[in-house]
Amino acid sequence: MAASHRAQVARIAVAVVALAAAVCGDASVNRALAGVGRQRLAAFTASMAAPLGGRSAPGAAPLLQVAQVPQARTLLGLPAAISPDGSAVDVGYRDAPTTLTLLEDYRCSTTRTFERVQGAVLARLTADHEVLLRYVLESSLDERLPGPGALLATNAARSAVAHGRFPLYHALLFANQPPEHTDGFTTERLLGIASAVPGLRGPAFDSEVSGVRHRDWVARSQSAYDRLHPAFGTPTLLIDGQMVDMGAHPELLEQPAALESFVRSAAHRG
Repeated sequence: MAASHRAQVARIAVAVVALAAAVCGDASVNRALAGVGRQRLAAFTASMAAPLGGRSAPGAAPLLQVAQVPQARTLLGLPAAISPDGSAVDVGYRDAPTTLTLLEDYRCSTTRTFERVQGAVLARLTADHEVLLRYVLESSLDERLPGPGALLATNAARSAVAHGRFPLYHALLFANQPPEHTDGFTTERLLGIASAVPGLRGPAFDSEVSGVRHRDWVARSQSAYDRLHPAFGTPTLLIDGQMVDMGAHPELLEQPAALESFVRSAAHRG
């Protein structure tokens, strides 16, 4: 690689990490990420930052289809329901020995990279009754970026729960995430993504998405996120209610085997 190209890549990596810290987490991110953990997390974010398929803007290429999500078949078979406290989405089976809570934002590019890397192993562990996934969906990026994309995407995801298709729709929302700084999660785009999920589209779902039917639930989920006040923003993991230090464990973002081992170790401890 030419020296000038290496320098360009380095500048892009620094810019991507700076943007992720600014819009995906709290001000304490830069203080909390230190040493090797910070370097590895930065490298992970930079290496995965390019949009899928090389897209540079919403609508520049067709939306991804189900066949392009490797775990699609598994996701279609997973149950999803609103959590007992009414503020999150539970995916999987309640007999699982471990609950993995994921704090996510549909507009956050760092969360997208996590879902791209770890989505398949999480789907498999969930299908095998080894972990119950609990998604706390925040939408505060709308306060710092143009447009209501996080609100609209979270509302659409809540509608997908009501219509029995959340797990695959959730994955496709991240797979088709527009660039953070654009107002890309429009109603048209959200319905287009839903068209790729068998059995999801219909008059009721479309009306709930277009009319932002679940606005109150989006606020409830945001409040749940705010109460947790994660130091690392999104994504953040909690294992059986205990927040994970993402600076100390960046491998949980970038290595499927590490995440699988972590979840199984928690199950044995329980």
